[in-house]
Amino acid sequence: MKTIGILGGMGPFATVDLFQKIVINTPACIDQEHPKIIIYNNPTIPPRIFHTTEENSPLSDLIQTAIVLEQTGADFIIMPCHTAHIWYEQIKNAISIPFYSLIDETVKAMKEEYHSSKNKKALLLATSHTISSKLYQNAFSNSDFELLIPNRREQIIVDSTIKAAKKGMINTHSVAELNFVINSYYNQGVSLLMGCCTEIPLMFSYFTTEMKMIDPTLLLAKFAINQALE
Repeated sequence: MKTIGILGGMGPFATVDLFQKIVINTPACIDQEHPKIIIYNNPTIPPRIFHTTEENSPLSDLIQTAIVLEQTGADFIIMPCHTAHIWYEQIKNAISIPFYSLIDETVKAMKEEYHSSKNKKALLLATSHTISSKLYQNAFSNSDFELLIPNRREQIIVDSTIKAAKKGMINTHSVAELNFVINSYYNQGVSLLMGCCTEIPLMFSYFTTEMKMIDPTLLLAKFAINQALE
C-alpha cells in the first residue's frame, strides 16, 4: 500500500476536508486497511497570485514543501489547491515521486461521468487567479463542455465568499449573494457547478440550487485512494 503525501495549508480548512474525504471514502473495516497519509499543512506559503514577481512567488515554498513530503516517505503527492497548480510543472520537475494534478483528475472524472449528458454547461467557481491563469479553460479546450465564467461583479462576490470561508465564516448569510449568482446561471440553463477553489465545496451544504455540484476535492480523494491501494 502506498503512502499519500498531501501538500496542504492552502488553506487549512481545505486540507482537513481532503484528509477527511480520503478517510471516509476508503473501503476499510479496520485501522490497518487505511493508507498512510503524510500531511504537510504549510500555511506560510505565500498567496497564490497569478503574475507574481520572483520576490513574492510561492514557488520556492511549494517546492520545498513537496521535497519535505518526499523525504518523509510519501510515495506520491496531491495538492488541494487549484490556484497553486499554476506552478504544477515546476513542482513536479523538482521531485522524483509522482505528483498528480487536481486539475487533470477533475477534468478526467467529469469527462467520464458526463460523457453522455446532453447539457454540458458548467459554471466555474474559482479564485480570480485560477480563472485568469485559464487552468480549467485550457484543460477543457478539447472537450464539448462549455465553461461559464462569472462576470467581474460576480467574481468579486466569489472571491469575497472564499475569503470568508478561509476565516471559518460559512453560513447561510455568508453565501447568500453567491447562491443568488449560482441560481441566476441555473435559470439560464447551466446544469453543472464546479467548485474549483477548495473552499467552495465547503459551502455546498449551504447552497440551495438544482445544479449538479461537482466537488474536485472529493474526486481527488477517491483518485488518491485508488492510487494508494493499487
